Amino acid sequence: MRSWTILAQDPSILGAGGKALTSTVSVPSERLERGPKGYRVHVIDYDASSDTFYRARDKDIDKDTFAKVTDIEKLVRNPYFHQQNVYAIVMSTLQAFEGALGRPVPWGFPTPSHQIKVAPHAFADANAYYSRESESLNFGYFPDSKGKQVFTCLSHDIVVHETTHALLDGLRPSYLLPSSPDQAAFHEGFSDIVALLSVFQGESIIERLLVPLTDRSGRIPLQHLTAAALGGTQIAKLAEQMGAALSGVPTSSLRASLRIKPNKGHYTSARFAEEHDRGELLVAIVLRAFFEVWARRLKPLAQGYPNGIARSVVTDEGTTAAKQLLRILIRALDYMPPVDLTFPDFLSAVITADMQLYPDDTRYRYREVLMTSFEAYGVNPAARARPDGAWQPPPASEFTLTGTHFERMQREPLEVFRFIWENKAALGIERNAFSRVTSVRPVLRISNDQTLLRETVVEYIQELSVYASELKSLGIRKPDGMPTNRLIQLYGGGTLVFNEYGLLKFHIGTGVKSPRQSDRLQSLWDRGYFSQQITASARIASLHRDRVLRPLLSTREQW
Repeated sequence: MRSWTILAQDPSILGAGGKALTSTVSVPSERLERGPKGYRVHVIDYDASSDTFYRARDKDIDKDTFAKVTDIEKLVRNPYFHQQNVYAIVMSTLQAFEGALGRPVPWGFPTPSHQIKVAPHAFADANAYYSRESESLNFGYFPDSKGKQVFTCLSHDIVVHETTHALLDGLRPSYLLPSSPDQAAFHEGFSDIVALLSVFQGESIIERLLVPLTDRSGRIPLQHLTAAALGGTQIAKLAEQMGAALSGVPTSSLRASLRIKPNKGHYTSARFAEEHDRGELLVAIVLRAFFEVWARRLKPLAQGYPNGIARSVVTDEGTTAAKQLLRILIRALDYMPPVDLTFPDFLSAVITADMQLYPDDTRYRYREVLMTSFEAYGVNPAARARPDGAWQPPPASEFTLTGTHFERMQREPLEVFRFIWENKAALGIERNAFSRVTSVRPVLRISNDQTLLRETVVEYIQELSVYASELKSLGIRKPDGMPTNRLIQLYGGGTLVFNEYGLLKFHIGTGVKSPRQSDRLQSLWDRGYFSQQITASARIASLHRDRVLRPLLSTREQW
């Protein structure tokens, strides 16, 4: 591994004496070409607005030449640093996902491609987005209110946010299909969460945050180390500074989410029915859990230290809490349905995923904290059969392994399809729908105490085309006002998790005739989806742009 310098957040967040507040991330010691260009990330610095191609560094490509630079203007004015910043952050985000999931994570491109293209200065506009079609991450630049150029590629959370969109698309491509507000909100909300927790893993940003709370002895008084205090004034001040010139670009999420106070009516209220607001609700839930976990980690350390805890120790516990919470949330992706996701599904997936690797959660009770935080905003687990909210394992006696070979089931979609074919009734799969296995992923996860977890995670998708007039016969309510001759595509599917012996541990899915279809179709009809369809990349780009326009006009987001 090699360490590369990046901005801890963005050029507006400075360290002592107005110096650049930087951090380091670990990236693979791979062979690099100009760009930088590695085996998974290729930086192509082309500006479409000015038709300019910025030259990449020719010498010392694999060296961190900015490790000792403290002048923020030198970093902002240097295109080479912009290129290094995006490469390092994209690669470190990819590594965070692969480390948590215990396997390589593919990009979600239509044609097999191992490298994502990253354009640090893609266009002159206050936006940044992931494009599935062009296999790229694109970062804009624009003048602020004082005419100073602002580069989104230098904002840590924006780069992580867009990278997470790309990784989610590789892991769960059907989450970009038109569906419920929850599914539309999840792409944005989860990307915000990964971005914010990634920023909070940087010691320099946490240190800066804690300085005003520190006394002359270098300690932080105990009254400042509660969840409410840690998530209060200083975080709010930092949030207001984070990308102050980037209003509407993804970085504004923290400012909005901090204002959302717990209320069990939020999840079902009209106030959070729109996907942008719903995504911010998800961020608020996780941020509340983060500060609670941070405070719980500090509580045992406070015993015997009535005058407070050293700031360095508080910093270490904060970065550790952010890292561990992020790993828990990423691992949950393997225990979620592949289509028609809801926030309750995500909560059950989080609880289930953590239980597999950490059965004993008595020390800091991460699962209890997460459950309490979700419920405080009105989100309850989708799994109701167990009191802990985890998914219920299916009865082994209902399934047959006739004709299957587990060794091949760990890598061959066709072999898994045989299992699905033989167990259609037990899985509750609609016989008349088109079914296909979309991925087979063997995983090896390692816990903090070196416990090994071997699983095989499989996704299958079902599709059924029907006319609106046929919905009633399927038990699905036709949206009010929809013509009976409208052709509709219904989606269903499931995630199968097998243990190391080939036995089915979990089946997490939703059928094409699921009761959710009525609400899904009504939501899409109300939002005008059937009148205009746009590409997956355009959905992400327009969702970001709507963050800017929402205060000015009412938009109809196309998902």
